[in-house]
Amino acid sequence: MKHNLPLLLLVAVLFSSCSQVYHYVQVFEAKSSQSSQIKKESGGMLYEDNNCTLYYIFWAKGGDASFAIHNKTDKIMYVDLSKSFFIRNGIANDYYKERAWSQTSTNTFGTQETTSTSVTNNTSYSSGIKATYLGDFGTLPFSTADPVSTSANIQRTESDGILRSVATANSFATSTSSSIGMKEQRIIAIPPHASKIVTEYAINTTLLLDCDLSRYPEEKASITFDEQNSPLKFSNYITYRLEDNTQDIVVKNDFYISKVTNYAQPAIYTFVERAKKPCQNVTSDDSKDYKDKYPVKVYDKVFNIDRSNCFYLEYKIQTNRQLYKKGGGSYYYDGYYNGYTKGEYDEQSAYKQRLLNPFVKP
Repeated sequence: MKHNLPLLLLVAVLFSSCSQVYHYVQVFEAKSSQSSQIKKESGGMLYEDNNCTLYYIFWAKGGDASFAIHNKTDKIMYVDLSKSFFIRNGIANDYYKERAWSQTSTNTFGTQETTSTSVTNNTSYSSGIKATYLGDFGTLPFSTADPVSTSANIQRTESDGILRSVATANSFATSTSSSIGMKEQRIIAIPPHASKIVTEYAINTTLLLDCDLSRYPEEKASITFDEQNSPLKFSNYITYRLEDNTQDIVVKNDFYISKVTNYAQPAIYTFVERAKKPCQNVTSDDSKDYKDKYPVKVYDKVFNIDRSNCFYLEYKIQTNRQLYKKGGGSYYYDGYYNGYTKGEYDEQSAYKQRLLNPFVKP
């Protein structure tokens, strides 16, 4: 057995060297039963009544439930956060949590003012995803014969308030400081024809796995739902009143997941060439000689789907099986150009090498 150990290690190394990491994106598409009041507009979802509009942009990793509320009236609008909630699958989450902040100002003799603002309630959490269903569907068991492992992780830090620090160096030791305590506002006042943004929650940070939805499609795979069988329903319940009016007005925007699509990353992205710009990183007087002879094409990586009512999660797998082919050439992010360049060994790469020594002419 001892003689077979090196052979087993060699086989393990060869097997791992043949494996490859594949990247996927799961896209959630949301709809609303209030189709007469909530519609797609300007890349987001817009609700409107006689007094206000609420504008949503869900597109973010895990989904963004934030909204901008606009006061259409000539009166001050008062939004009561203690009576406002984000509701996910019937569970209400408070917008008002009675949080507090502290602000400290320090004046040092002979220097500028040093100011720092900190948050007393700073929540950080990390949720790992391993083949988890939404809702009460349970967890998908893995087969020991399945050589593909699945994992996805969402790390999110929620901070309330502003984190800011300004400091100056000085040899003097004399200083005075003062601290101001601030509490979270229960009532948000919005002036006439102005807006404020309310932000707090992610919509969903859990992958949806379903027997009818391929986890690792060659390009993409989808599953659809109606309002009754949707695995995820969410809504914003907003309470407000207008100036000189004691009557509360309630707005409830309801959404449900109508479609979930798994994309192989090459199928969801496209690369758009930027307009050509002069190179700003070369200081040599000879830089003009390089611009014309070695034009650099820089690409931006963008999603090629309608994102107005969608949000997404990313996940990846490592396997020795070939799951999809990367078509359309290879693109590499280059911080030097703050964008993507196409191909690994081409004229652009040669141009970049020359930029490392701009005084050497071609």
